[in-house]
Amino acid sequence: MIQHLSGAHILVADDQNDVARTLCRPLQKAGARLHFAADGRTALEEISSRPLDLILIDMKMPPNEWGGLWLLKQLQEGGWRLPSLVLSGEGSKKQVVEALRLGAIDWIDKDDAGEELLERCVKVLADRLAQALAVAAGDLPTPLAYRIARYERTADLEKKTAEGLHALESIFRFAALLGLSTTSPAPLAGITPVRLASPSMGTWFDICAAIAKLSGAGSDFTRMMSWLVPGRSEHQSVQEFISVRNNLAHGRGTPTAEQSAELDFLLRRFAHRAASSWRADMVVPTSMTYDGNVYSVDVLSLRGTGKPIPTSIRVQKAVITGQVFLIPHGSEPLPLAPWILAHTGSGSDSVRCLHFDGVQRGKSSATSAAPFRFSTSDEELDAPSVSHPQATAHALAEWATP
Repeated sequence: MIQHLSGAHILVADDQNDVARTLCRPLQKAGARLHFAADGRTALEEISSRPLDLILIDMKMPPNEWGGLWLLKQLQEGGWRLPSLVLSGEGSKKQVVEALRLGAIDWIDKDDAGEELLERCVKVLADRLAQALAVAAGDLPTPLAYRIARYERTADLEKKTAEGLHALESIFRFAALLGLSTTSPAPLAGITPVRLASPSMGTWFDICAAIAKLSGAGSDFTRMMSWLVPGRSEHQSVQEFISVRNNLAHGRGTPTAEQSAELDFLLRRFAHRAASSWRADMVVPTSMTYDGNVYSVDVLSLRGTGKPIPTSIRVQKAVITGQVFLIPHGSEPLPLAPWILAHTGSGSDSVRCLHFDGVQRGKSSATSAAPFRFSTSDEELDAPSVSHPQATAHALAEWATP
């Protein structure tokens, strides 16, 4: 899949900073972007605040309560699925066995790391990238999973790139709607009412870029954007695919083999990061009871491409049944309406996810009362009719610039 580590973000958790930097120099020469932490607690802060593709963990890292095994346990209990390699020097075999039980992929003897580390890191990431699309299609929220799954299943080379561009647009769109749902409204630079009323692939990305500049941008949105574009330097390469999509749509050319390969790598890396670090669930509550202390809520989880998954949650605040909520790990539900809504069919598990796709227009130009237009996650042509009191053009006014 890849022959180098170009652009891969690797965290090295080792209290001996100079030794770690020397040990990992071959990774840096191969293009990896290295981040260092001297103990498990600092490493956990790094994991929570930046996109990562791989973690290297020293087993002898003190103190014990913040050491290597402590870090692996926190990752396991916290729902992280980042691949981890254990560096074992004088550590006992018992520690290595415990590390593998806690989710580490493999271990490397520090004495042999100079010869083995680069090769092992490349293999781990290559394996993860090869599996990333299938894993993401099963684990990510339905609006993302459908398009990623369609791209993963497409065998025809000409059609595959077009599906890949659709998948990339679905990532922009979901991230934008997540940002609009979890960020306090503020005018977005360059986003006019006209663009919001009929968003294109470029508009979705510009919305994401504008929200990312706001000081109060939602943390789940911020993390998702970082998996695709960790920094400003990556914006240009992503925007190039918007031009490729526009050229393809208007018959002005077809993508080159190199562009198709770059798009595939971009989607796989996003899928790997998202499947490894996404720790939230998108749900639709179906019933709720209160015991005087907490609410017990039956929900349908909108994950993957299959039927909604029945489960239950316990929350401190009441939720509205039939609406879509995001439940970040360890946090209270966040409402996604009016940007993402649900349509419930006749069956108890028949729920379809609908996302904002512009404003409905009649013979005259849209007014503030014009209703939102919605599309289905599976992108069938006819979206079911849904309504929400805030799902009108009036809700766009706080975000648009003249």
